[in-house]
Amino acid sequence: MVFLYELSLNITRSESMNRIFFTAILIMLVLNTGAQVIAFSDSRITTHTLTSGDVVLGISSAGGGYINMIDLPGKGDIMDIATDRYGRGGQSAMRDQLRSGKYNPTQAGFNEPLGTPSDIIITGDSMVISARNCALWHGDGKYDYIRWENIGADPYNSDGGNSDVDGINEENLEGKQLTEVGSEFDFYGIYENYMGRNGIDIPCFRHYYEYRFIRTPGHCMSQFGPGTSVYNPNNLHADISTRYPDGTHAATDSDMSYLVKVWSLRNDISKWDPPYRHLIGREGEWILQDRTDDLAGGSVLGAGAAYQPLVIIGESADTNAGLSLGLYRPETDINLYTTAGVNESTGAIEYKDDRALVVRMLEQPRRIPSMGKYGFYLQTRGLLNRQRTDPGVYEMVRSEFYMLVGTPYEIREAAKKIHDF
Repeated sequence: MVFLYELSLNITRSESMNRIFFTAILIMLVLNTGAQVIAFSDSRITTHTLTSGDVVLGISSAGGGYINMIDLPGKGDIMDIATDRYGRGGQSAMRDQLRSGKYNPTQAGFNEPLGTPSDIIITGDSMVISARNCALWHGDGKYDYIRWENIGADPYNSDGGNSDVDGINEENLEGKQLTEVGSEFDFYGIYENYMGRNGIDIPCFRHYYEYRFIRTPGHCMSQFGPGTSVYNPNNLHADISTRYPDGTHAATDSDMSYLVKVWSLRNDISKWDPPYRHLIGREGEWILQDRTDDLAGGSVLGAGAAYQPLVIIGESADTNAGLSLGLYRPETDINLYTTAGVNESTGAIEYKDDRALVVRMLEQPRRIPSMGKYGFYLQTRGLLNRQRTDPGVYEMVRSEFYMLVGTPYEIREAAKKIHDF
């Protein structure tokens, strides 16, 4: 009953009491029946909140701690109906080109009604998402790897609920759907109120997370391996590691090769649709753009990078006026060395490696007609499975981002206090 009490304190949507109570009971039952990687839940319910100044960030413990609320002063919740879905919201996901992007561990869950229930620990000014198994997304409606639908339906209506295309006999599969969608990865994350640190005097949230390649490749990954329509051996990277671990490590069909990871926020444009995009050039110059088109490409790291890794959307062309939201990916050790080998027993980092191939900012004012999307895209050489690392060591990919609210100038100055540029 503690969970129901906590939920009642943190719900911020105007929902019918019947639906709130029904969903709370479902979540409580899931949490009391063991750690299932997916379970029915309502993605619109905010279960935990964190405040920074006059801005409130809300997440769903039923969906991997994904962000489903950003309450801005004078605007209210800018996410709302268009984004309160496990496939949207504010979250991260990863995939690799070796498997045509279909092996797709995500923070939030499997599809819109099936989220990943997660334990959230509140400590001081932080919300910690306890490490747990990542579910695979459902294949983007283009690759049916799901034979079983005993937890919930997949999106492939023509299969009658009893077939898939991965070519594996799964009639007697232990765990059924949970085994099919339970990836080899764990997710861990934290949200922190950063206002008041390093002299930052505007609302600021830090988000750090890890995707841990912690399990030995098994049934889940085999559904996307050699012999399937999505496996592409042309994308086996010749050497995944750059410096560590030492030596040459050509990708195998059990590694992640040409790995892609995206973290993004999305907002309901009926709630907030600022007309301007503010960028900062590598020499510190302001660059103003109308948000009529997607942000043109260009790496935000490395030689020839066009911009500092900060994108700001705002209500005014004046850098000293107007409500604005900034997303910052500082060039810190974490973001420069996104791959790390971790000692499973102690949690110590055994090595870190810069495997980045592409790092880009994303800003799509009309990802779909009702929704904008903005964040960061990372492509790396890949990750080695734990059978190829030293005993007791697994590899992970990690990132940290900051969400800041103020005028464009205030956001830039606060970002420089986090990590100068």
